[in-house]
Amino acid sequence: MEYPSGAQRTLEREIEIKGYGLHTGKPSTIRVRPAPVDTGIVFVREGVEIPAHYSHVVDVSRATNLGKNGVVVRTVEHLLSALAGLGIDNAVIEVEGGEEIPGMDGSSSVFTRRILEAGVKEQDKPRRCCRVVKPFRVEREDGSFMEVSPNGGGFKAHCAIKYEHPFLSYQATSFEHDPDGYVEGVAPARTYCFYEEIAHLLKQGLGRGGNIKNAVVIGKEGVLNGPPRFEDEPVRHKLLDLLGDLKLLGLPIMGELRAFKAGHAMHLRFLKAFAESGVFEVIEAPWRIGK
Repeated sequence: MEYPSGAQRTLEREIEIKGYGLHTGKPSTIRVRPAPVDTGIVFVREGVEIPAHYSHVVDVSRATNLGKNGVVVRTVEHLLSALAGLGIDNAVIEVEGGEEIPGMDGSSSVFTRRILEAGVKEQDKPRRCCRVVKPFRVEREDGSFMEVSPNGGGFKAHCAIKYEHPFLSYQATSFEHDPDGYVEGVAPARTYCFYEEIAHLLKQGLGRGGNIKNAVVIGKEGVLNGPPRFEDEPVRHKLLDLLGDLKLLGLPIMGELRAFKAGHAMHLRFLKAFAESGVFEVIEAPWRIGK
């Protein structure tokens, strides 16, 4: 894969994807269209434009949901993760039918493949980024935290999860941003859940589109629905979600980030606090996305 410069990027042409929502189980169609420089990522549903920004997050119950003027777009993180992983700065995403982004196979693989098939175009304006100049940390009493610190350039992420569970007690992974690494090592990781929580999720109106093909179901002795795509697939999916939610900052981070036992709620809390922290400066990105 060709590694791009520090220019802003969009798609070469529009793509259309149809599927069913992971939580609603309802069909929807999305069209991801090229957009001019400085557009950012914008969702459009029922004629309402909803910027992909943390200020428009309306709910983080097992997914990241955006809303504006009473119109909601649900479960945006997997698509946003694909856009982040491939370094797409500008796109307009039209959502028709249901209010949820299609879940596909529970990962970002379909989105990344279709974007690459459409082609990625560099634009005539530099990308900007948030260069971290001081360490910053957000934590909770349960021991979960997110922290970021300066580094020599680019973006690195370290993600770890920990559960009181006989099969999935601890997993950790790291990622240094480049498109190849994302496509091969992050995008294929599917969402997961524990078998004992399925009934509770359904009672909450969640997971209605989940099945043995689009979610890794974990029992006390291991994965119940076939071999995982990676031995550490759960934490890789947590990293996938993290990258998608970080896209809601509006600009990429230049720094080294660590997340421990973090989910959508912690991601949102971090973004809000980081944006107001004064620990970064906005500059033209001095690094290439790839190595």
